[in-house]
Amino acid sequence: MAEPLEARVTQLEDDLGRVALLTRALMDAILKKGVLSQVELAEMMTKADMSDGNRDVKLDMSSLRQRPPFFSASRP
Repeated sequence: MAEPLEARVTQLEDDLGRVALLTRALMDAILKKGVLSQVELAEMMTKADMSDGNRDVKLDMSSLRQRPPFFSASRP
């Protein structure tokens, strides 16, 4: 039996909150350690945003699903 829509939305909101928290922590660490500057990070975000040809401040999930994974299962 499928989950009710309200439960699915709640789960998606929880998942998004965790992804946002992880993203924020990683961005803070990258900037604090000087791995990238804010300008470099913004440039990389713009490049990623434009990877689907649209500057809409988000990633096209369907294009991500079509790309091969960064790591194959056979890698150690």
